[in-house]
Amino acid sequence: MMMSSIAQRRLFWCNGGVRRLRGVLKYSTQIQHRQNDIIMPMSSIHQRDDVALSMDKHNRIHHLQSSSRRPFSSTQSSRSKFRFSELSSRQSAELEDELLNRLNNSSNNNNNSNSDQLLMDPIIGKSLTRNGLDWIRSVSIPSSFDKGEENVITVNLQPPTMLHPKLQEISSNITQVVQEEMVQLLSNKHILEPHDVDVSVKINPQDITTTSNNNNMNTRETTPQSSSFALKNITHFVAVYSCKGGVGKSTIATNLAYQLSAMGGRVGLLDLDVYGPSLPLLVQPDDPTVRTSPPHVQEGMVEPILHKGVKLMSLGFVSPNSGVPGSGPNGGAAVLRGPMAGRVVSQLLKGTNWGELDVLVLDLPPGTGDVQLEVCQSLSLSGAVAVSTPSALAWADVRKGVEMFGELGVSTLALVENFAYFVCEGGGRHYPFGKARTLAAGDDDQNNETTSDAPMQHHHFMPQSSHVFHLPISETVSGSNESGKPFCCDEPNGNSEEEWAVFSKLADAVSADLLLLQHNMMPASMQGQQGNSSTAMVVTIDEVEDSAFDVPFTQLDIDNSHKRFTVRLFCNEGGYQKIIGGSDLRSRNPKTGEVEDDSSSNSGEGDAKTVQHGCGGGSHSSDSGSSQPSITVHHHSSACADNSEQKDNLFPAKISKKGKYGYEVEWADGATIIYSLLAIAKAAGGKPLESTHE
Repeated sequence: MMMSSIAQRRLFWCNGGVRRLRGVLKYSTQIQHRQNDIIMPMSSIHQRDDVALSMDKHNRIHHLQSSSRRPFSSTQSSRSKFRFSELSSRQSAELEDELLNRLNNSSNNNNNSNSDQLLMDPIIGKSLTRNGLDWIRSVSIPSSFDKGEENVITVNLQPPTMLHPKLQEISSNITQVVQEEMVQLLSNKHILEPHDVDVSVKINPQDITTTSNNNNMNTRETTPQSSSFALKNITHFVAVYSCKGGVGKSTIATNLAYQLSAMGGRVGLLDLDVYGPSLPLLVQPDDPTVRTSPPHVQEGMVEPILHKGVKLMSLGFVSPNSGVPGSGPNGGAAVLRGPMAGRVVSQLLKGTNWGELDVLVLDLPPGTGDVQLEVCQSLSLSGAVAVSTPSALAWADVRKGVEMFGELGVSTLALVENFAYFVCEGGGRHYPFGKARTLAAGDDDQNNETTSDAPMQHHHFMPQSSHVFHLPISETVSGSNESGKPFCCDEPNGNSEEEWAVFSKLADAVSADLLLLQHNMMPASMQGQQGNSSTAMVVTIDEVEDSAFDVPFTQLDIDNSHKRFTVRLFCNEGGYQKIIGGSDLRSRNPKTGEVEDDSSSNSGEGDAKTVQHGCGGGSHSSDSGSSQPSITVHHHSSACADNSEQKDNLFPAKISKKGKYGYEVEWADGATIIYSLLAIAKAAGGKPLESTHE
């Protein structure tokens, strides 16, 4: 019997769209070969000698109800089995819809508390279903029309990134829930109990789309002609810094990149140590040639080197004929002044066609100079990884780096103490640089594993102990560096289990924090940190009761119609917007946001005035001998100008985002000042909500 076209259309519209159409079309091609009302054909029943089936005179099989969820065993010989591959296409499509609905509506069923827990992301803490993260997109149940696996239910999972350290755990949990729900669903429908249900959780990396985390300081455009074109498809930027040379920073950065790639992430590695590029020594690709990008890409861009899934770029890979000092694998000394170094860094960042990346790892040079400021102000860094040794000399500089990145709004997601110890042939641990200065995950404070004068154990910018890692002195890692093949590219062996464990845990910790940041949540490395007046993360507004606004999400725009600023603050309950005058911001310290003497902003003197910008300054003015970076502000008002004329000049001419730190404001009177997000939030009436230790 053939199904009429009217019946096909009616069934399609009644049962909800394309999903039903698949079942209808498959069913209509097969129904002519089946009995009119047979639920399961004879071939679908795998009979045993001791199984009796009840059949009528038309050889039709009656429904056999299964009351148990347990897998079929020899003791359950009174029931028969069928395979999903013997379902009709219509039955398969109906079961797919019902199973997906049961998964998405499990929270509405009080009896499924265990399923709710299993379908919860262990890091984000939200449901994987439609009511939460909406990662479970579809399920596929085989039918007689399908070829391939006979008894495997496929669940299509679509996370926002493959850099999720708990994907295997999530897959196991989904498998368990689908198995239980499927057996219960078939039992409710009085359909024969299936063979053991196999579930395959599949993720298609091609379906994962990147969301740019970059706020370029010069433009918001992403056309091929704009400077942010190369960075628009990069989700996260992670800087690896040390502030002290020779501590193994480049080794950590390189192996972190390859370990993240091994997790399934799309990863790039950029060597920004323009004074001494080391990436060409640590990684020696078969073809290290840097080539120009295809014609359809922006003119003047180059393609990164692809090595074992990681995109690489370094000044050491650039041709020595480029004219840049220090370029090429055998380039000479890179004699670069600060502005020149900044331009080289900008060219490496924005002149490379990175494509779509989950994370770009930036190997920074030692110190806290121009390169670090250029990176922090040009990019919205998702976080940073600090590298040190346990020696007091290295820690003196690490403290400066941790504080600098913290003041610039960049969280240190992890800290690696390299060369922490070595294991002798007798199995004992020895500490040539002194014992660890911070406790790592699993360390016992009672075992005196840290020095008594640990300088950063309770520093409010330091990551939690779960994000501190101790890497031993390793002949295997050193040999990998010498051979030009990263350690994490090899398979683990019994001689390097500790090193493998450290790099694996480091990649898991960093990827977990990036995942939290991608969902606008505080990373685990920052939870429980103590804030202060210049680094507060939350402010309150008197006009808005019972609301705490997140400082990192503060926005600043120019109200051109009134020549004023528009400040926007955000919290979980919504947002708050306030228009402020130029004097409301100009009269404040650009770093702390505290109100200062009006004479600094309303002075009628025509002389130039040195004003520290927000990235390093703590006051509005400084002496010429200060080592802090500064800018020159020219006041164009004359001695005879009155206060009203000076006040009219206090409006913004141009603003630009400066990474995660704040905004650069070019005033109409010629002043150029960088204000922190906290200072902007305070100008809008925000009051810091200070936190304290437990």
